[in-house]
Amino acid sequence: MRQTTRVGGLIVGGAILFGVAAAAVVSVSAVAEVARPAAPPNQKQVYLVRRDASNCTNSDVPNTDSPLVAGNIWVTRGSDGTTSLKIAMTASPNTVYHFFLKCVRLLTDITTDSEGVANVSVNFLTNSAGNVYAFDMYPEGAPAGNKFQSAQVAF
Repeated sequence: MRQTTRVGGLIVGGAILFGVAAAAVVSVSAVAEVARPAAPPNQKQVYLVRRDASNCTNSDVPNTDSPLVAGNIWVTRGSDGTTSLKIAMTASPNTVYHFFLKCVRLLTDITTDSEGVANVSVNFLTNSAGNVYAFDMYPEGAPAGNKFQSAQVAF
């Protein structure tokens, strides 16, 4: 009879220990999500998504991670009237992409390396775009399936 009591006590003790450990894991996960710092109001991050077309502000391009995401664009509005972009992407290897302030003008050409990777910085005058705009990118000839749209940038 004593063995049954010991085993029962071990089961109850193990269950309590498991419950405390699970609560600790949930608490740490919740703190990790809350601790994410907010971006300054003059900075935005948007995804570069493989997509053939959208409207001038890409209002229907989601800014969510998915298998169609090919890169990131970090946008910073400077107090000097210049907007700075940092673009990191992976697309077709050894390809020149024309990168546009959508429906406004070409900003730069981006050349990917042998693995399809490119990291570039580019600036443009802030007053050449409104508070809501987007970017698009494609190689010469704009072949279907090799075009990219940014998610909408909204300040």
